[in-house]
Amino acid sequence: MKNKHLKSEIANLLETVDKAFGKDSVQYQNLDYYFDILVTVYEYNYDSEKDLLGKLKDLINKLSEKIPELEPQQFQEKYPNIHKMIDYLDKWLSE
Repeated sequence: MKNKHLKSEIANLLETVDKAFGKDSVQYQNLDYYFDILVTVYEYNYDSEKDLLGKLKDLINKLSEKIPELEPQQFQEKYPNIHKMIDYLDKWLSE
């Protein structure tokens, strides 16, 4: 990751929210969830070693050997919204 202090700042922020609301609170859980996703996207965009979309496609392809509905044509028909999301991210992230 480009910014080595990012994770410690996030940890500090989560600790502050934990003290105010508790780890089981909706506020803490949501914040943790959003940061997890955003940091993953951030790392994806700034670290060429991490190609999460490529890994997802590889995983689906491997699974398709055992699960016919995950083969490209069937996947597109059975999971059209996931397919659209992958296509969109593929175009958006490669620009």
